[in-house]
Amino acid sequence: MTVTTLKHFQADSVIDYADCGSWRQGRYFLDKASAYALEMALATRRPLLVKGEPGLGKSYLARAAAAKLKRKFIAEVININTEGQDLLWRYDPVARLNDAHAGIKDDDKLNPKHYLNPGVLWWTFGWDSAARHYNDVCRHKVYRPQISDDGELDNGIVLLIDEIDKAEPSLPNALLEVLGNGGFDVQLLGETIGKTQQTADKQPTPPLVIITSNDERELPAAFIRRCLVLNLAVDDKNLDTWFLDRAEVHFNNNQCSDIIKRLALQQLIADRQEAERHGTIKAGLAEYLDLLAALDEMTDSSVQGQERDTYQQCLLAEIQHFVLRKAL
Repeated sequence: MTVTTLKHFQADSVIDYADCGSWRQGRYFLDKASAYALEMALATRRPLLVKGEPGLGKSYLARAAAAKLKRKFIAEVININTEGQDLLWRYDPVARLNDAHAGIKDDDKLNPKHYLNPGVLWWTFGWDSAARHYNDVCRHKVYRPQISDDGELDNGIVLLIDEIDKAEPSLPNALLEVLGNGGFDVQLLGETIGKTQQTADKQPTPPLVIITSNDERELPAAFIRRCLVLNLAVDDKNLDTWFLDRAEVHFNNNQCSDIIKRLALQQLIADRQEAERHGTIKAGLAEYLDLLAALDEMTDSSVQGQERDTYQQCLLAEIQHFVLRKAL
């Protein structure tokens, strides 16, 4: 079989990314399935829906993709109160009423457009338009997305819509137009954002939209059809290799030796099996990496070699239940 070479991503590679607001710098192990899914999302210009149990790095896949593509990174975390309209724009009639009561009588100043704030999808699909409206038109500026310091806007944007299954079904349904057409209309302004927008000499780079779900709530079928779907999962047939490959990305043998990584993994596997029998939350990759991080940080750096292994083995017995046994 001919080996396929991808244009932007490399299977089983490591991607380094920098700090971005509350997102700490780190490294991401990009497996084969994720590399091909990202490449296809770029080619088709469809959003990538990443599904799987918590703690597998679904959100950090988007951060790593932005770093690899040298794009700006924007993240929007969804909660039960998030409405689909908020992701497009926010209109504040209360602020308009307050201005009117405060004595502002100029009809132009009270024009509803002054109380319209671009949402994250407006910024993502039409950054220049959103910036102009936010800077020059908005009277009450309530939202501007935080973007990464690395990457260039000219290269495009990677948008993460995180934990969409936390929202009511009306939210993904509200995104059908923008996800299907690559844009949307702002009726109040008579303006189309996204698909037909262009600068004087070039079409903007389409954004890469990555959406995550923990499968806590079923998503509408029409929404899923708009997306490519990547199912991230622990490889239960090759647990040792799956976890150890990812541990090696974050911790060298001077921090945690192979012996310690395997001892921690043995306990993780045992706890996952027990959680499955009881139908409770299973510890995953995030918990495994947290355990190794604790072992490293709680061991003095001057302690090395066999002495470090012995110390960390004893420490592991004392702290493992704080991390691995989530609901037993």
